[in-house]
Amino acid sequence: MTGSTKFQLDKSDLMKIAKGAALAAAGAVVTFLATEVVPHLDESTATGAVIAAVASTALNALRTWLTDTRRPAM
Repeated sequence: MTGSTKFQLDKSDLMKIAKGAALAAAGAVVTFLATEVVPHLDESTATGAVIAAVASTALNALRTWLTDTRRPAM
């Protein structure tokens, strides 16, 4: 049997909690940027598109970094 017992956390549990907190924080930052920063930028649609592309790429990179992407050996 793997994992932690009731009322205890092991290292893998703490890593899952930390990953979830990091993703929640990233979502909060994106929400803040979308509501407080983006509306005050230049009215250029190109600027908004660049910001959206950079933000989505950065969030995807964070998600990938937090995920175990190893493949099983064949």
